[in-house]
Amino acid sequence: MILKPKTAEQYTDLHGGRGKVTISKHLGAHDVNGLDLFAKVVVEKGGSIGYHEHLEDSEGYYILSGQADFIDADGTHKSVVPGDLCLITRGQSHGIVNTGEGALEFLAVVF
Repeated sequence: MILKPKTAEQYTDLHGGRGKVTISKHLGAHDVNGLDLFAKVVVEKGGSIGYHEHLEDSEGYYILSGQADFIDADGTHKSVVPGDLCLITRGQSHGIVNTGEGALEFLAVVF
């Protein structure tokens, strides 16, 4: 199975963050059993996705390019770079802040 991006949606101040975030979804809820989202996410320079809770699912961010502070489930800020996997499980919270000189790109998987 090969899945091309379905949509690219742009958000401003996502989950109370700041700046523009573009999410290119390859699949969404109900497309594949066990996966609710697989998407490439781009956070503009200086932008962020606000700290938010996942009540019904888990999510991983796989960092492709850029630098960021990942706000972990306990509220601590942890520096992340390409190749890092940021993971939270059901009932936990997270956020991410682009601290790099350019765009932050990562894959987001919700399950």
